Amino acid sequence: FCNAKELIEYCHENRFDIIYLDIQLGSCMGTDLGKRIKAFNPEVLIVYISSHDNYYVHMVQAEPFRFIHKEMFDTAKMDKEIADTLEFAMKRVQRKRLWSFVFDRKQYFVDLWRVEYFYSYARKIYIVGRFGQGEIPEYFYGKIIELQKELEKTEDSFFRINRLYIVNMRYVQYTGEGKMKVGEQLLTLSLDYSEKFFDVFRKYGQFEY
Repeated sequence: FCNAKELIEYCHENRFDIIYLDIQLGSCMGTDLGKRIKAFNPEVLIVYISSHDNYYVHMVQAEPFRFIHKEMFDTAKMDKEIADTLEFAMKRVQRKRLWSFVFDRKQYFVDLWRVEYFYSYARKIYIVGRFGQGEIPEYFYGKIIELQKELEKTEDSFFRINRLYIVNMRYVQYTGEGKMKVGEQLLTLSLDYSEKFFDVFRKYGQFEY
């Protein structure tokens, strides 16, 4: 993006884990943009790039993940720095969204972004998502309230919509009148959980027209 306004609008509509920003974007400071982006996406990792080293105070205030010095005469070195930073950032992101459970005395690790929803039935919690056949067990033993507390500490895109279901709001299509589609499943929002639903929905979900 060469236009700061377009970048902000795009970041409002699309949630990113990692963003590379040039510190000087025309008449706008990249660090000011970074602070604005972090205001509505505090988990994003921002890597600042500049050929100048005199922006330290600005960067600290903008909570940078990394700073890369723009090498005008050594593009190979700069390419390596960008690649190394991306690799490290991806490890940080993946670590944050990994969740584990135990089934049949074996521990399984799950990428939460691939989970569409959890539901409870007969003391079992079923995991529904974008997994290959046999990749993980379809359920584990537990209580939905304990899972809810655990997810609240790990990934804020999950929300409990009724007594039995916790959904990943990234996959929610709200159809109106307390109804939503999550994947292929049509689910109902309970009044007991509706007060905070739309706060989370505005951040992750989408309306179905």
